[in-house]
Amino acid sequence: MKANKKRVFAAVAAATAATLLSVGIAPAQAATSTTVTIWLDQGSKDAIGAALAAFDKANKTVNINMVVKPFGTLRSQAITAITAGTGPDIIAGAHDWTGKLLGAGVIAPVSLGANASKFSAAAKSGFTVNGKIYGVPGWTENIALVYNKKKVSTPVKTGAEFAAAIAAGKVAVSTDLTGQGDPYHMAAFASSFGIPQYKRSGGTWTSTVGYVGSGAAKYADWLAGPAQKIVFGGWDATAGAFQDPNNDVAYWVTGPWGSGTVVNDEHAYGNPPVKPAKLTKADIGVTSIPSIGGSTVHQFSGVRGYWESVKVPGSKKALAVGKVLAALGGEAIQLASFKTAGNTPANSAALAKVSDPLVKGFGAAGVNAYPMPSFVFQDTTWNKIGTAEVAILKGNLDSKTPAKYLSDAMVALQTIIDGN
Repeated sequence: MKANKKRVFAAVAAATAATLLSVGIAPAQAATSTTVTIWLDQGSKDAIGAALAAFDKANKTVNINMVVKPFGTLRSQAITAITAGTGPDIIAGAHDWTGKLLGAGVIAPVSLGANASKFSAAAKSGFTVNGKIYGVPGWTENIALVYNKKKVSTPVKTGAEFAAAIAAGKVAVSTDLTGQGDPYHMAAFASSFGIPQYKRSGGTWTSTVGYVGSGAAKYADWLAGPAQKIVFGGWDATAGAFQDPNNDVAYWVTGPWGSGTVVNDEHAYGNPPVKPAKLTKADIGVTSIPSIGGSTVHQFSGVRGYWESVKVPGSKKALAVGKVLAALGGEAIQLASFKTAGNTPANSAALAKVSDPLVKGFGAAGVNAYPMPSFVFQDTTWNKIGTAEVAILKGNLDSKTPAKYLSDAMVALQTIIDGN
């Protein structure tokens, strides 16, 4: 990885004033507005844009320029622009971008200041590399077992009950098996066999692939057998089946984005297409994912957050950018994110003011969730595990047993990782 400049910015207004006085700068000069550019996707702007604009208006020394970029290309565009000496001062995105951004040398370590104690260790670990924090947590999201109360009065609680629901075609996962799979959602099943994506040490990820040994063999056999009854499909197919009162799907392994979409949208699915009615919030429940394999379920959690461009430390913008990052991590903007978009605040003070039962349900279900890894080579890991899972689910095993196929794929993956 490329070396990154260290940065230090003032955490409180008092320290700022003392610094200004020490160099003889008059208060009028300190009030000069500095433009801070943040790149974010449309969903993030919808969630925090109004609150960020209000912060902008209240702080005469900062002028915030929000630039909307497509989520799918924001990271790569930021890397290209910052490498060229332009681009944003702050990048908004998913925490597992950290590895790629750091590997490209475009982000710098940050100080969480007074907000540090308000973020969980899990939320901070998603932005931590080699002991340094590179991002400010914004909101968390993890998957859980969402259920349709019109179809299920009492949700499954045990592994046996969950297995029976799968066997009956009542469980859906939004994974298109014509593509490269979805290890993110499937980790809820894989981890129950005692296999994390990478082995863990001291509460953090190592770079040693964890889909190995007897647990991996049992998981592979499960994929080739009982997992065949899971209802896999694209987004509209699984959401529509979940909504449709005439469809057996009553459970959906998904996140807040899933529970929100079936309330807000009608998802046509099937051929000829069926367009079931939207559900209400009262029609939906959220519960923990029971263990299929017998071990504790450690589904993935994701954290949205904010990184500082490597071009900021030492520049005239450093103090202004620090103020914006502190606001993004603060209670006001994070609570606004919940009120506007239903996001679960990473800031504990903001989370304490949330009363929504679905948000609380996801929070409770995610108590054992592991934050997604953010290694430089993480995209390769998603691809290799997902491709292997799809091959086993479809029976494309090249004359190997499911366990042997998965083992060979993981050996190949480890070789790639070791070569980075």
